[in-house]
Order: sequence, then C-alpha cells, then structure tokens
Amino acid sequence: MIHLSKILCPTDYSSTSDNAVRYAVDFARKVGAHVRFIHIMTSGNPVAKIIPAQDGAEVPIEEDDVLPESFSSILMAEKQKGLSADIRVLKGDAPKVIAAQAASWGADLIIMGSHGRSGLERLIMGSVAEEVFRSSDIPVLLVKQDAVKKILSD
Repeated sequence: MIHLSKILCPTDYSSTSDNAVRYAVDFARKVGAHVRFIHIMTSGNPVAKIIPAQDGAEVPIEEDDVLPESFSSILMAEKQKGLSADIRVLKGDAPKVIAAQAASWGADLIIMGSHGRSGLERLIMGSVAEEVFRSSDIPVLLVKQDAVKKILSD
C-alpha cells in the first residue's frame, strides 16, 4: 500500500509554479499529507534578514526576495482550513537543493511545475523539473502549465 505523508513542492512564484502549489494543496488535503513548500534563491545575493520558521528553526530571507503577499495569503488561508504545511526559503542550485531537501526531510513525493519548454529554449535554459525528475529516488509529479484547467478550486 502506498502511504504519502510528506509532499515537497518547490515554488518560484511563477504562474506555472502556482499551478503546482494548488495541485499540491489539493493532493495533500485528499491524502492527509503534510506539504513543505520550498523557494530556492540564487546564491549571488547576500542574506539580509532571518525569520523564524514554524518549527523554531531560522530561515534566511533576502530583502528583495520576501514571500510574495499572494503566496503568503494563500498559504495562511489553506492552513486555516486545516492544511498541514510549512515553507522553507533556501539557497543554492535548484535541482541539488530540491534533491537534498527531499532526502533530508524524507519526502514521499515531489510535486512541481514544468514550464514545458522544448527545443532551443530548453537547450539554452535547461529544465530544473527535468533534472529533478531524472535524478530523484522518489516519485515526481510534474504539473504542466496548462493543467490549471484540471485543478478544481473550492
């Protein structure tokens, strides 16, 4: 029997990522899982301030990279409805940070957005989702950009 208790959901606050967040929220609610959202900052910016996380740990936040109000308000509203969730803001190379966080936290599933790039654009820009998908030891659910039509909202 498959038991999902921890879902990891990377977000870059883009519309594609927002689709994955909505999917992760609905999925977690249906299976009774805790969802951890992670946002990965590039390592070029200095850390400006630190905020306390839900479990008492400190999470570095960049002055110009604070949680967007739209994401913060959605997360708080979902938590008030009973969603078990937290967020971490981390630094580093996105695919490596996602893999490390999934392993150290013991995630059962990764849900993330995929921009659906192809051809030259994918060759030039690369694909974080593809790298995570190929290197992950746990299941990865990729939510494509057009999936918003499939996501039902309350």
